[in-house]
Amino acid sequence: MKLHVIGYKGVVGNATYELFKRLGYDVTGSDKDDKINKAEVYFICVPEDTVEGVVLKLANPSNLIVIRSSVVPGTCKKLVELCRYWHICHNPEFLREVIAVQDEFSPARIVIGQCCEEHGKLLKSLYRPLRVPIVLTDPTTSELVKLASNNYLSTVISYWNTIEEVAKRIVVSGHQVGMIASMDPRISPYGARCHNKYGGRCLPKDAQQLIQFAESIGCDPVLIKAVEEINEKCEF
Repeated sequence: MKLHVIGYKGVVGNATYELFKRLGYDVTGSDKDDKINKAEVYFICVPEDTVEGVVLKLANPSNLIVIRSSVVPGTCKKLVELCRYWHICHNPEFLREVIAVQDEFSPARIVIGQCCEEHGKLLKSLYRPLRVPIVLTDPTTSELVKLASNNYLSTVISYWNTIEEVAKRIVVSGHQVGMIASMDPRISPYGARCHNKYGGRCLPKDAQQLIQFAESIGCDPVLIKAVEEINEKCEF
């Protein structure tokens, strides 16, 4: 089976390419503007605002298109309709930018938003050598899982940055507060012991994506807006 990664020079694309290459699959890669090799499965790992254009260039409906980019819920459904019901799955990544390749080989779980049972099984078989839980769901759920996951991390970081600000004003160690509090198994240690503004390519972008999407369907994401505001004001 031939696999092709579009956007393989980026963080997600490179990690995807390296994973399948080291697992022994026949995989090639290209930038989104390069010539795209023929393949049976295409993994789309490009910036969100270019996903639709890249998908529409893949004119063969017999191939499977797998979007790894973080996109708003309903993107795959929309593209399936635009492409006259091609097979398009969503397979979100949960990678840390600095150690993306390492994370790709040791994920907590694989999420597959399957277009159909046949292609869900196909993708599951590709990831089976990793021996981690594989969750099959629909693409829209998968798209929201990705945004929900990143915004949870942003929320936890902003929460502990707020505690750090309180701690500084009463001259105690916010680090120690977080360390002691997170000994409770109900409290995530993520962000509790090292207080910094969140940044990078993903968290700020995905906060904006979720805010804009929620507002577009009539929701007011007050919490996510507050998380973003706290982060913007953070001075440490």
